[in-house]
Amino acid sequence: MEFTPSSSSLSHVWLVPSPLTTRTAPIQNISSLQPTRRLYANILVAVLQAVQFGWSTSQMNNSIFNNEQDCIARPVVPGTCLMFPGHTKTEWTIAVSSWIVGGMIGSLLTGRASNKFGRKPTMMANCLFMLAGGVVQASSSTITIFTVGRVFAGIAAGGSTAVIPGFYRRNLSAAPPEQISITLGHLLVAITFFFASTSTGWRYIAGFPIVLALLFLGLAPFVLVESPAWLLMAGQPVLADLALAHLYGSENVHLIKTWMDQDEAAPRVGIGSEYVMPMQDLAMSMSPETPKQRNVTRLLSPALIRQLLVAIGVAGTQQLTGVNAVFFYSSGIFKQAGLADGRIGVLLVNFVNVLPSLFCGLLAARVGNRMLILCGLMGMFCSAVGMTAALVGHVPALAIVFTALYVTTFSSSLGPLAWGVMADLFPDDVRAMGCSICVGCSWLCSLAVGLCYPYVAAVFGIYSFVPFMCTVTIAFLFVQNFVPETYGKTIQEIQDEFDALRCKKIRDRISQIAVLE
Repeated sequence: MEFTPSSSSLSHVWLVPSPLTTRTAPIQNISSLQPTRRLYANILVAVLQAVQFGWSTSQMNNSIFNNEQDCIARPVVPGTCLMFPGHTKTEWTIAVSSWIVGGMIGSLLTGRASNKFGRKPTMMANCLFMLAGGVVQASSSTITIFTVGRVFAGIAAGGSTAVIPGFYRRNLSAAPPEQISITLGHLLVAITFFFASTSTGWRYIAGFPIVLALLFLGLAPFVLVESPAWLLMAGQPVLADLALAHLYGSENVHLIKTWMDQDEAAPRVGIGSEYVMPMQDLAMSMSPETPKQRNVTRLLSPALIRQLLVAIGVAGTQQLTGVNAVFFYSSGIFKQAGLADGRIGVLLVNFVNVLPSLFCGLLAARVGNRMLILCGLMGMFCSAVGMTAALVGHVPALAIVFTALYVTTFSSSLGPLAWGVMADLFPDDVRAMGCSICVGCSWLCSLAVGLCYPYVAAVFGIYSFVPFMCTVTIAFLFVQNFVPETYGKTIQEIQDEFDALRCKKIRDRISQIAVLE
């Protein structure tokens, strides 16, 4: 699955709102702010966990590890069905999808843990699951034990989706670092398929996250700072100031506070060439009137239930459009299209997948999040049609092209943008819980795709992507009718739009009652 966590991301501070009226700083002063080397270092260390996410997603997408015909052969031909020779289709499907189960657990647990203990300690604890997952998978003697290791790896991946966005909040005018890291994880593991596709090579692939975890645990205590937003929520403004000074320079802390005393609502202003800080959100988070209620009860209140349902819909849309069928099973799709070596198709698709993350933010800046998502869904529909035609015609080259286009249109629109849209729909005091729920729903939908696609492919054969054409169409209609534009808007502006809709519905109901009476 794609994360991104925008999608909440790593280039903004994650902050909480209050009734404080915000003010605007002189544009030239705000624009002069430059991120420090320490900020870049924090981002690089944090996204090590995102690399593990991408790596684990695609580590089993190699037909040499699992080819149904090879694995059911008795005896199994040497050099085929390299992982646990003789395993069944169901065992393999469960092993692939168990990672998603772990992700669901991790995403739901770590959101609350990060609020209670802080982002940094939670991320370090998350590395223990990375270590456990790598060790168990690399040393497993049966596919059942390997499946347990996949669950641990999934917990780590799910934890990263829930915690990393809490470090910073992103404006999509820049390429999201964690999204790029996830796609690099996909690409790197696809490269290893060419020299580690042996009876023991898969163990090194499974164990590589151990290296990432050790790097993180070695660097984080010295490089990573606690989220300033969490420190503010925890009532530690002095430490929050120190963290902001560490990330942006002590000379800029005073500028930020001075900005809070000016007269107009703050825009989202660029800091340097890549990173931006939503200054209004920072001002709101520093208010002493910040609300303390951060729980499901508030999310289910009439004021926020619509936002929650729309955000859950966006989460489901992101996964049910079927991109994870590509990341989990595309090697089999390419074999079905007639490609002799499915690894080539997997490598090309994952290479192309890196590119959209680099310019997605620029596109969003031009057309907005909502329109870009709609365009991406149209592109996915056309790509699915082309992919089906290529499978029907047994044209491997076209199958690779349209699969790459399918992933590209997803990765330049719905993939990274969905997380940011979801995060922007919630007020800051409930965002951590709201995003945690949405991430859990996203994992659940991903699990449905992971478990069902092999059997859907068995039933539909070369028409296996026709069901995804239907889900893409439904997703398009949902986004068009229910998802608001969030790009360039403050959190309060987005909440005002939802409040206006809610008030309009109340007025309409009152009018209907009056007419009936």
